Amino acid sequence: MRKKFILLTFLIASFCLFTFPKFTSAATFQSGIDDQAQLLGSDAQNLSQQAAQLSDQVKANIYVVTTNDSTSVDEYSKTYLDNRVGQNENAVVLVINMNLRKVYIRGRGNMSYYMDSSRINTALDVIQPKLTSQDYTGAVTDFFDKVSAAVKEGIPGRSYTVNPETGAITFHRSFQLRNIILALIIALIVPAIFAWMIRRRYQMKDASAHVRYNYSDNGSITLSQQQDILVNTFITTRHIERNQNSGGGGGSGDSGGGRSF
Repeated sequence: MRKKFILLTFLIASFCLFTFPKFTSAATFQSGIDDQAQLLGSDAQNLSQQAAQLSDQVKANIYVVTTNDSTSVDEYSKTYLDNRVGQNENAVVLVINMNLRKVYIRGRGNMSYYMDSSRINTALDVIQPKLTSQDYTGAVTDFFDKVSAAVKEGIPGRSYTVNPETGAITFHRSFQLRNIILALIIALIVPAIFAWMIRRRYQMKDASAHVRYNYSDNGSITLSQQQDILVNTFITTRHIERNQNSGGGGGSGDSGGGRSF
């Protein structure tokens, strides 16, 4: 009776697991216009709304920062994302530094694939002239447009699927026709060369030729038997000191690029 009860419980649980749909909670993403240098004025609120819409569209955290800080824009953007989202979240930030007269774009997580170095340079081609002409709102708007276009175009040269709720990317292995043909050629050539070398070594000039060496008359074999007895076993241990400091910054997998204006 107990076994029947356990079996019935297992069947009911399996039915519920595979029959009813699985619900995945949608991820929430942040966005913001951090206008420390007071460049955007009354346009900041409208740009903040655009950033929120873009964040929901591309499933990533979107930030724009204007600053007068003396820290390099590369290091500043890295530290900013470390503090806002951490090391592994999907995010992209545009940093406009008026003190250094430099602009920088950094992508993290999935955005480092969408906004690779080539697309960052393409975005800077449009953003830089706007900053030079002091059209800061136009520069930010162009940044949003380039991020949106990059996600729509997808990751170049990769086969993948995207979770529509979280934006998580799953890459798939793919084989190009050129690589398949090359592998087949190598697979045919290597054994052919090996067979040709053996044929030359034993002077087998055609398929019906016979090896001239008589193995049965000239070969010999000697067998010996030995018994080993395990007497003792010794194990030597040594303590290895480990560095307990957990330092080091994130962002090693980020994409990024910047220019002066």
